[in-house]
Amino acid sequence: MRNYLSVFIIFFIFLTFTSCGLFVKKVSFTKEELQWFNVYNVKDTLIFQSLSTQIKDTSIIVSKELYHDYDWFRHDKKGHCMDLTYYNKKYKYADYNRKTETMFFYCKRDFYDKNPYYLGLTYLRSSFKIDSTTVIKDLEILSLSNKSFKNVYELKCRRMKYHGGTDDDPEILYWDKKYGIIKYITFNGEIWERINW
Repeated sequence: MRNYLSVFIIFFIFLTFTSCGLFVKKVSFTKEELQWFNVYNVKDTLIFQSLSTQIKDTSIIVSKELYHDYDWFRHDKKGHCMDLTYYNKKYKYADYNRKTETMFFYCKRDFYDKNPYYLGLTYLRSSFKIDSTTVIKDLEILSLSNKSFKNVYELKCRRMKYHGGTDDDPEILYWDKKYGIIKYITFNGEIWERINW
């Protein structure tokens, strides 16, 4: 009986160590991947102003999380995830309470490492893909603040024909490595520039 008990205890200890991830390969983000995520902190406020109407719009970063995604049944497929959410006055539930939206959500798993790197970004109902083919502009100058930025990512939204969005959604978004979103142009051609730094 003691032999069975000792075998059971050894088996239980082994199972506990493998379940806790001691023998599991952990995946981490590269410096390039984290540069997109680390631009913002919780409670950062992004204020944009329309060039044509002078109306202002504000987005506030609500949460920022890096965590390991864990699958209890497949211990060898542990992923590392990043999640960044914000709220904007355009997003409300039916009861008029604030609704948060995800700006970044990206998980990296060891079995996906062979695929080409890309990151998805969503802002005001428009989705953008950042990869090796993304256009980088040498110089972008903002009219309202007279600020200039070098090596700005120009991201284009390619929405489907039957997309549920409106023409007020961003079509082109400009991203700076230090400040994040600095400007966007909607599908109807309205230009919004960031005015707070």
